[in-house]
Amino acid sequence: MDRIASDARTSKPVVYRYFADKTDLHRAVTQRVVGTIIGTLEQVTAHELDPGELIHASVAAYLELLEHAPELYRFVVSHPHMEAEPGMRPVTFSDVIAAMLGDQLAAALRARGLDPARAHPWGEAIVGFISAASLWWLDHPDAMTRDELADYLAALLWGGAAGMLH
Repeated sequence: MDRIASDARTSKPVVYRYFADKTDLHRAVTQRVVGTIIGTLEQVTAHELDPGELIHASVAAYLELLEHAPELYRFVVSHPHMEAEPGMRPVTFSDVIAAMLGDQLAAALRARGLDPARAHPWGEAIVGFISAASLWWLDHPDAMTRDELADYLAALLWGGAAGMLH
């Protein structure tokens, strides 16, 4: 909290005026970042794109957010808990994104007459896949450009998606 207050050029009492403790601050930051990611992905999905283009546009938009704020992303991944229902386990950053993807995938599967129950594990897998690759890329930024990584990850995801849809 000392460092946060210092970076914000304020005092700890001012920080504590807005946040009860570090956990409350972590939760607020995580909710803000998740809201930004969801908003960005919703903007992408609002366009009429074929599924392959939609995957690519979503991956590219997500990687662009990470590229602009890599330390914020690392912070959220290392402090992932958000608000949860009383008595339930805390919700993580990945849970929220995977649920959103699962809902969108379920609708797409249902529209094609396929079993929508397969959507949620698929959403979880996509989040894990993108998260792992993104963290690797943040640690190895010279290995690939953002565009190269977006092309590569989208191709890998589309390969699996195209197989599932056919």
